[in-house]
Amino acid sequence: MTRKKERFMETVKADLKSRGQKVSLVKFIIDPITRFHWYMRATEHLLGKTAVKPIFFITKYLFLSLSRKLSFSIPINTLGKGVYIPHYGYIVVNSKAYVGENSVLNVGVCIGRHPSSKDLVPTIGKSVFLAPGVKVFGKVNIGDGCLLGANAVVTKDIPAYKLAVGIPAKIMDDVSPETLSKYGLTNE
Repeated sequence: MTRKKERFMETVKADLKSRGQKVSLVKFIIDPITRFHWYMRATEHLLGKTAVKPIFFITKYLFLSLSRKLSFSIPINTLGKGVYIPHYGYIVVNSKAYVGENSVLNVGVCIGRHPSSKDLVPTIGKSVFLAPGVKVFGKVNIGDGCLLGANAVVTKDIPAYKLAVGIPAKIMDDVSPETLSKYGLTNE
């Protein structure tokens, strides 16, 4: 297997592991979020490969169709490997934003740009838990291992391993490795 194929399979396996699954045709057929991850990763993998352009367009069509059905607006190349999406429903990620590895995106999460510039977008660190309804706007950096409480509106940087809640989000406490593991996140 080539290096790119190995990276593709490694990413897919990390996505499946975050859902508590292994590579399985049954799960692919039954679980629409598993299919979403597969289509997204395949579209990312095939992007720019001229030899397989027809397959790329089919995969991209399947990815976009399923995205609409699940109410996801998550462009390719915005999610790190192993990002967990517990259930479908309204989730928006700006095309220039990035969500780090092993993070959790709950329903109602919106990661958007600053109104004054299309380039002022958030960067979410690794192992970050975004509770339902979290909104992150502008040139904001969320550190690794953060927990963002339900309906928090984040407009300023949050350092690593902090709990932030409220409108606007305020740092309330430090996050311990034990707390991270309770949310299914790793401290790596």
